[in-house]
Amino acid sequence: MEISENGLVTSDGTKVLTVEEFDRLKNSIHKTAKALFKLNVITGLRYVEVQRLYENSTWYHETRNQIILPKEAQRKVKQKQIKRTIDKLPSTFPYIFNAFLEGRKPPESSAWNRDLARWSEIAGINPKAGPKTPRKTIESWMLKVGIPEIEIYSRQGHDPITSLRHYQSLSFTDYEMRDIEKRLTEWGILRKGI
Repeated sequence: MEISENGLVTSDGTKVLTVEEFDRLKNSIHKTAKALFKLNVITGLRYVEVQRLYENSTWYHETRNQIILPKEAQRKVKQKQIKRTIDKLPSTFPYIFNAFLEGRKPPESSAWNRDLARWSEIAGINPKAGPKTPRKTIESWMLKVGIPEIEIYSRQGHDPITSLRHYQSLSFTDYEMRDIEKRLTEWGILRKGI
């Protein structure tokens, strides 16, 4: 990860948000897409998986507060996992999920990219957020707060080599790290003392 003039970007040029930028961007997003954006960041799903989740709401198990993606949800050429479980979701996730289902259908990737670029401009975020930003943001935050890499790998559907290649030289300030820890604790992803 590198620090550009205006923020954090991964080696492939994907914008990674700080908590403050996440909040600014979320507040700039049209109300019909806020739940989509928030769900995407919290779960770290690939955008295509978010689109498929919208069409397959039974993949979310409210009683367990987990998303269980079957192999066909992922459709990655190199996919090795039979299924993937996204857990450690906030206690408020059922409300986020319902708002997501009641919102507009997730647009095509190109339209979502244009929307994120427009909202980034409104929020004063440069470089702009793109479709990979939510996933890389949550992965970066989880890695930096010390969540075991194996948990991140299995939650995100990575193999260890992929994760290590994407997230080298992360550089958040102490203030940003406090914000990240607080937000991940609020979302139920980071559980201290358990």
